[in-house]
Amino acid sequence: MVSFTEILTASDAELVKIFYKINSDPNDDFIIRINKIAGQLDMNHTQLVCSLGYNKHIRDLSDIYSTLGFRSYKLLSYRCNELFSTDTYSQLPIDNVLDIYSERLEDQEILDSLQQILNTRLGNIEAELDKNEDAAHIFSYRMEVHAIYTAGIVGKDFAEMRIEKDISKFRKFSGEIDVCIELGYFPPSNLFFQDNLSPEEKVGLIESNHITPDMVKNRLQNRNISAEERDLLEGYI
Repeated sequence: MVSFTEILTASDAELVKIFYKINSDPNDDFIIRINKIAGQLDMNHTQLVCSLGYNKHIRDLSDIYSTLGFRSYKLLSYRCNELFSTDTYSQLPIDNVLDIYSERLEDQEILDSLQQILNTRLGNIEAELDKNEDAAHIFSYRMEVHAIYTAGIVGKDFAEMRIEKDISKFRKFSGEIDVCIELGYFPPSNLFFQDNLSPEEKVGLIESNHITPDMVKNRLQNRNISAEERDLLEGYI
């Protein structure tokens, strides 16, 4: 058997060696065919499609992706992006996700496709976490958010968009503010004076020694801040 990572990172010759032994019935339904091949490799449907779809060598290996029922690389890519953007760690464990991100530097087209679907993927994960704050999924989400920043999948523009969104709970889950500060995207003082951050996030900045008592006093002079923020900040002067 081969692993997700082995297929994801395989050379064209290695892919041919892996798949020439695979049995496939062209009369099978599209989904059934992929499931059967995935079973032969001890993988699930999503793992097989994503490991192949994000492999930088698969574009020219039509014999392999046609075995799975894809008439073109573009169709494989569509299916790959669809599965990756909707999975919430049920079929792709966090190790697989991190492997995909670590490979992205090798191919600009794959990087572009990941950037296009990333906001949708995180939104789906956040919607799931909103319904069930499973500790294992929160840990995976935190690892993923850190990886997309530190691996260079996204940059400051993406971070600005995330800060403007009403997702303080998820920024707290992921430690996203800390990552953005470490990467130098924003001075902590700028974040502290923004209305987008929740009072709890601002307390986090204070407790991480990013904010001075004078900055807290300055913020408290703003008559428009919420009663919750005022109550919390007054404890730090």
